[in-house]
Amino acid sequence: MHDIWNPWHGCVKCSEGCQNCYMYFLDKTRDNNGADIYRTGGFDYPLKKDRYGNYKVKSGELIRVCMTSDFFLEEADDWRDDAWSIIRQRSDVKFFLLTKRPQRVKDCLPKDWCEGWENVFLNVTCENQTRADERIPVLLELPFKHKGIMCAPFIGHVSIEKYLEDGQIEQVI
Repeated sequence: MHDIWNPWHGCVKCSEGCQNCYMYFLDKTRDNNGADIYRTGGFDYPLKKDRYGNYKVKSGELIRVCMTSDFFLEEADDWRDDAWSIIRQRSDVKFFLLTKRPQRVKDCLPKDWCEGWENVFLNVTCENQTRADERIPVLLELPFKHKGIMCAPFIGHVSIEKYLEDGQIEQVI
């Protein structure tokens, strides 16, 4: 099963891939502003239990994080340590992080990160060749056990062959 955890909502547009952001579009249809950034009521969702005391997010599940924001958004710096704490507590769950801000990642990792946690996957968004050439080299230098590339929103030619040669990239979406 795949699930979504949005510990915070809202974002700051940072590249041409943000031009037609689905979150901004959906917020606008609800008379909300996608640029308003706030910690959500579901912040602790991965720790929620059912009436029998079992986690609602089952062991082994993949949970996509911040699909209405960016996990490494500067405006979320005050909340990120608490989010890392939840991810640490649920080492039995796979957390999928997607970012357009890989240059911020290294400074936003928890102190006990070392070479990465087995349950955290980091993907960078590469909407065109310029962003691929900017973001993928940064990704390759980061201490993550699982790395991937998401070519979306596809707004231009993207060639990633040279980035796949060393075998660090295990997923391309």
